[in-house]
Amino acid sequence: MTFPIEYSSLSTKALLELVCSKYSLSTISNITFLKRGFNDTYLIESGATKYILRIYKHNWRSVESIETELKLLNYLKENGIALSIPMADNQKQYIHSIDAPEGIRYAVLFSYAEGEQIRKLSIEQAELLGIQTGKIHLLTQNRNLGKTAHNYDIEHQFEKTLTTLKPILVNHTNEYNFLIQLKGYFTELFIDIDKTQLASGICHGDLQAENFHITKNNQFTFFDFDFFGEGYLIYDIGVFIWYDHKNKPKEIVDAFLKGYQTQRKLSEKEIEFLPYFSTLRALFQMTLYCQISDGKQLPLWPAQQVADFIKKVEKWIANAEKIQ
Repeated sequence: MTFPIEYSSLSTKALLELVCSKYSLSTISNITFLKRGFNDTYLIESGATKYILRIYKHNWRSVESIETELKLLNYLKENGIALSIPMADNQKQYIHSIDAPEGIRYAVLFSYAEGEQIRKLSIEQAELLGIQTGKIHLLTQNRNLGKTAHNYDIEHQFEKTLTTLKPILVNHTNEYNFLIQLKGYFTELFIDIDKTQLASGICHGDLQAENFHITKNNQFTFFDFDFFGEGYLIYDIGVFIWYDHKNKPKEIVDAFLKGYQTQRKLSEKEIEFLPYFSTLRALFQMTLYCQISDGKQLPLWPAQQVADFIKKVEKWIANAEKIQ
């Protein structure tokens, strides 16, 4: 009996042969492994043209949600958004199944996002990012293209957090009880909200510097919609504010919001609730990492570290209440 495998490293030579055969690329093309995250990412260079090959982790995403992701990318591209788009092969297929040792993994070839990553945005760049995010949200507001990768509904997020963290916090009852109380608090906050107060649609889900490139003339190109999902659109703004561990300079946040509102005006309720969506992002990320941390690809989160993180969340909620 062959011993089971959780996460294999596929042969780069075989992957290059697969791509070249299906897309008629030059036989002198090169492939470079870039990173292992929630998926494996490879750079493919064929002459002067670059591509990104994404190999989805086994059981990470359903093929239905991948199909919706690709549909979303093509829809945004058709409506003027600069982003990395899926490439159809010679048979006009986008998704390819790979029979890996651990099970089926899906492969998609994407166009390369020109520019480079800039972790610290200037005020001008933050405003331009806000403009582009607003344009995306105008296109995705009230839009349903099929099954998404994630559901950012308040009830759904808290249920996943409580289920995941309960066994971890068995000796930290105060912190776990706080999460139960926090669920009730958020439920009460959002119970009377309607669509005129908080707009819903499809969110990028991970709006941070690792997922867009900027050219020298400040052209933004978006990529990696692996966390796209249904929810309140200002979830994306909460994600943007959350990154840098809630220490993003106020002038950068203000510039982003200024640019965003040239495209989609935020309601008073949306502006009021922004701190809560940053907190929701913190809970989502902590929950996700606790789910997938295995001590190999990602370090384990000790129970005490999780409990300490929840204490920080408690302080953020207290600060959010002071802002109102």
